[in-house]
Amino acid sequence: MNTKQRNLAFSVDEESNDTIIKVLDSETQEVIRQYPSEEAVELAKHLEAAMGLIFNDKA
Repeated sequence: MNTKQRNLAFSVDEESNDTIIKVLDSETQEVIRQYPSEEAVELAKHLEAAMGLIFNDKA
């Protein structure tokens, strides 16, 4: 049976202030999984920017 050790790393995205959780291989420090994914973080940033264009403060 092959058991691998994993570590968790918690951080906060500076732009969005969202918490990022990464599952790391303890030997190589390779990111195995990230929550939310990098794609989801980027999508959220683009959506927030688009919302700023649609709903501005010049009402």
